[in-house]
Amino acid sequence: MIKGLYTSAAGMLPLSFRQDLMTNNLANSSTAGFKRDRLFIHDLITADLYLNEHQFASTGERPRTISVSPDAFFASVGNSSQVVEERTDFSQGAMDVTGNDFNLGIEGDGFFTVQTPQGTQYTRNGFFNIGVNSSLVTAAGFPVLGTAGPINVQGRKFTVLRNGDVYVDNELRGRLRIVDFPKPYKLSKTANDLFTSQGGAAGQAAQNFRVNQGMLEKANAHPVDQLVQMIELQRLFEIGQRAIRMQDETLQQAISQVGRV
Repeated sequence: MIKGLYTSAAGMLPLSFRQDLMTNNLANSSTAGFKRDRLFIHDLITADLYLNEHQFASTGERPRTISVSPDAFFASVGNSSQVVEERTDFSQGAMDVTGNDFNLGIEGDGFFTVQTPQGTQYTRNGFFNIGVNSSLVTAAGFPVLGTAGPINVQGRKFTVLRNGDVYVDNELRGRLRIVDFPKPYKLSKTANDLFTSQGGAAGQAAQNFRVNQGMLEKANAHPVDQLVQMIELQRLFEIGQRAIRMQDETLQQAISQVGRV
């Protein structure tokens, strides 16, 4: 009976991680270029590891584990850690026409390159503007890099071609540094819709892309989908709670009956 209580509780623990991810996805569903996060737990990851060991899958990394202590878990259900893998979904978001020349959306592979105080980072959010020094900057004020460094966009007519070439008043000012990485992407989220490359890899010039001026890539997290998943999550919590309550009541009855004997 005690084992059943711990097993039910252990099954509910990953749901809290899913709830955090879905809440963040929902909060950013209107953020340009946002990429939703997903959570994969024990059974799927175990199967993936098996396939990797037998060279049927493309990656061979062992995912991180989370502890579900106290030690009573170990005594009751064996190994007290569950395998949990958090992955970012980099699938393409829909294009939203804004009519703002400084809004740029990448259709296809690749990321804009941004210079931050923490070093070079990458983004799919093309909500850009003119900075104090007349260079192209992100909404947070970080310079957007071209192949030769920051791009001066001072002038009247700002034009970006599909290959990333930047013109101001019909004068070529540079080309956007749009880079791509081996897939599956090994990128970590930071602040301000930015990513860093795990291991510090600089990436290579992207090939399969086009830059759409006057458009922004929408988030690939759809609000309705996230709300439906949160309702489903709530139902799973309720099922787990009912299972724990039933086992607790059964345990209390068993104790009381033993006491009578």
